[in-house]
Amino acid sequence: MTTSTPINKVMRVARPIAGLPGREDFKLEDLPMPEISDRELLVRTIYIGIAPGVRPLLPYEGESPDVAQDGAQPDASVPNPMKIRIGERMRSGIVPSKSKFAGGSVGQVVASRHRDFAPGDYVFGGRYWQLYEAVDGDAAVRLDPASMPIEAELGIVGRSAFTGWVGYRHVCKVKPGETMLVSAAAGSVGMMVIPLAVHDGVRVIGIASGPEKCAFVTRELGAAACIDRLGEDVGAALDRLCQSGVDVYFDNVGGLLQRVVYERLRPFGRLIVCGMASEYCGAESSLLPTGAILAKRLRIEGFVVLDYDNEYPIFREEMARMWQAGKLPFRQKIYEGVESAPIALADCLSGRSAGGKLLVQVGEDTSK
Repeated sequence: MTTSTPINKVMRVARPIAGLPGREDFKLEDLPMPEISDRELLVRTIYIGIAPGVRPLLPYEGESPDVAQDGAQPDASVPNPMKIRIGERMRSGIVPSKSKFAGGSVGQVVASRHRDFAPGDYVFGGRYWQLYEAVDGDAAVRLDPASMPIEAELGIVGRSAFTGWVGYRHVCKVKPGETMLVSAAAGSVGMMVIPLAVHDGVRVIGIASGPEKCAFVTRELGAAACIDRLGEDVGAALDRLCQSGVDVYFDNVGGLLQRVVYERLRPFGRLIVCGMASEYCGAESSLLPTGAILAKRLRIEGFVVLDYDNEYPIFREEMARMWQAGKLPFRQKIYEGVESAPIALADCLSGRSAGGKLLVQVGEDTSK
C-alpha cells in the first residue's frame, strides 16, 4: 500500500503592490514538507490571523507612504521584521522573534523535537501563510481547547486584542464621564477598547463603515453611538453627538478622518495613534497643524504593542475571566483556504468585511 506525502503549500510575495493587495500580488508554491531541527516542531496550520498592520511591511509599487520604518537588517539571510521582500514567504507573525506572543497562526503538532510538546498538541506560534511550518518550540504556546477555542489565540487573546488592551490600559488615561472616540470601532482592536471603556463609565462614540458594523458597535459592544463614515458626514455627526468636544480619540485609521476629529478635541485632549489603516495602501495621508497642538496642550502619543510583552500574561488572564463570564462580546469572520488569504487582507484593509477579527482556515480543526 502506498501512502501519499502531504504537500506544503506556501504563499510568497510575487511583486511590488499598488494599493490594496490582490491574489495576483502573491504566488502559491507546492514545496516539500519542512524538516525540523532540535527544539523545533512540525506544525499543521489550522488558522491564520489577518491584520492591517502587515501591509506596510509589503513592497510598494512607487513611493511608499510614511507609515513604517525601514528597520536596519545587516544580515540579508535573516528575515527583516520590518519588511517582507519580493520572493519571501508571506507572514502574519513577527519574524524573527523569540517572544511567545509574536506568532500569527495556530495549528497542531505533527512531529516534535522539543521535550515540552508532543504530536497532537495544539499550539500558537506559527508566522507564515503556509500549510505546514517548522516552529521554534521555545517561542510557541501550548493551547488547551477545553478552556478557550484555539482560534481565540488570534482573536480574543490575540495580538490585535492585546494592542487594544495596552492602548486603553496604559496609554489613554481616560476618566469616567469623559468622551472617547474610537475609529475602526468594529475591528479587532475596537472590539477590545470599547467594552473596557464602557465598563469604566466612559462615554464611547464609535466610527465604523456601514450600518451593520455600527449596529454591532452599539448593540453588542455597548457604545453610546456609532457614526457610519460611509453614510454620513463625520464632522457634522461629531458636532451633534459631542457638542462639548472629544476628550480622547483612539485612532486606528489615520488619514483624512484624523484631521476631522483633531479639530474637535477639547483642550488637554489626547490623540492616541494606534494604527493608520487608511494610509497603508497610499490612498490617504494626514497632516496635523502643530500650532494648534501647542495652543490646546494636546497629547498626541503613538505606541507599539511590542513594548508591552511583559503585560501579556495579565491581559490573557483578564480576557479569559471575561470570556468565561460571558462579558466579552466578540465577532470573527473565517475565510476558507490559504488561497483566500490575500482577499481577507484586502477586505481587512478596505473595511469591506462585516467587522471583527478576520481569520483564514487552512486546515481541519479537530479541536472542537
